[in-house]
Amino acid sequence: MCVGDCNGNGSVTIDELLTLVNIALDAAPLPSCVAGNANHDGQITIDEILAAVNNALNGCLTPTPTPTLVHG
Repeated sequence: MCVGDCNGNGSVTIDELLTLVNIALDAAPLPSCVAGNANHDGQITIDEILAAVNNALNGCLTPTPTPTLVHG
């Protein structure tokens, strides 16, 4: 999951950051961006907004697959 990527398109935009701020200020409901709730505690906090800003600036990182050894 990419923190702040409200629409699931793999990037975080300014409008998504504003949505997170509005949720944090109780001006918007959490379901408008569940991807902002990284720790699943039901609220958007400053650390989650900062993570989303970082993702907006640097892009969403996709996990690197770990190689597996196959014996046989």
